[in-house]
Amino acid sequence: MKYMRISSLPPAMVAAWLAMALLAPEAKATVDESLAKARVFLDGLPPHQREVAAVGISAPDRVQWSYLPGARPGLRVSELDADARRKLDEFLVMALGPDGFSRAKRIRLTEPLEERGGEVLLGPDEFRIRFFGIQGKDEPPAWAWRFEGHHLSLHQTIVGDEVVSATPIFLGSVVRNDGKGEPLGREDRRAEEILRSLTDEDRKKAIDPRRLPGDLRTAMLPEDRWSFEGGISLDQPGKIGRQLADAIVGDLLSMQPPAAVESLRKVWTKTPSKDITFAWCGDQDRSRPHQWRLVSPMIIVEFSHSGGNVEHGHLVLRTRSGEFPSRAQEAWRDAPDRP
Repeated sequence: MKYMRISSLPPAMVAAWLAMALLAPEAKATVDESLAKARVFLDGLPPHQREVAAVGISAPDRVQWSYLPGARPGLRVSELDADARRKLDEFLVMALGPDGFSRAKRIRLTEPLEERGGEVLLGPDEFRIRFFGIQGKDEPPAWAWRFEGHHLSLHQTIVGDEVVSATPIFLGSVVRNDGKGEPLGREDRRAEEILRSLTDEDRKKAIDPRRLPGDLRTAMLPEDRWSFEGGISLDQPGKIGRQLADAIVGDLLSMQPPAAVESLRKVWTKTPSKDITFAWCGDQDRSRPHQWRLVSPMIIVEFSHSGGNVEHGHLVLRTRSGEFPSRAQEAWRDAPDRP
């Protein structure tokens, strides 16, 4: 058998191979530690709370998500005692990484205490954790988790030692400024810079001609119901536009540990600028209601002022395929349905 010498490979291929080799142990360690901390959290709960927090991998709500106020399955943070909250935080720090955990906490703190009736409560502790497919002491073939509430929806699906899906990634805020700055400002400022980098003629092409919608055009809809119009490819603004778009995507992917989103990062990096579209809708002054999006063959990033209210922002990263993989798609086999 002949072996190819690494020195004979193109530099880009060597770099990719080394990155994968280095991240593989990191990915396994992150998954193993996340699973261990999830079990510590669940084992410390009384039975009635554990039944709410952990269900089977095939539970129907695993493929459902929402960033709106309303009833949702899972165990509320507000129902946890101090020890359980500490253990949940330890799980989230491991599963999301310090940066993701910190930003998620910032989003939670923007939520005002509010009771909307029908047991719908809002506030920093009115978020729910839900685990799928963690059972017994054995290593599960597949498991998943969701941490979600008004203006925050984070997910992972794990098969073996790999996070195979970490989208949608949704962040929102009912305040434009939380006293420390803009919770969604990093991405929004960069999108405005892309718009400003365009010539007058190209800026006209980038504008979505439709009326500013009340919410994200992707919202919680399946891919076949997404509707995009207008836009200009990122090779028009040149290098600066691509750098800004890379930073936007990088910011959102940092809501998850590097190993969990490495495949998405590679897909985005390898996508030619001509295949990525930037579009803007609404007022071209970002201090007024507007919407923008980046659309590529795999990754879509979208921002919108909900209801035309400049104080109320929604931001999401979605993927065209791979959200909520299932056994039916042969993402895994032999995963039991019991919790």
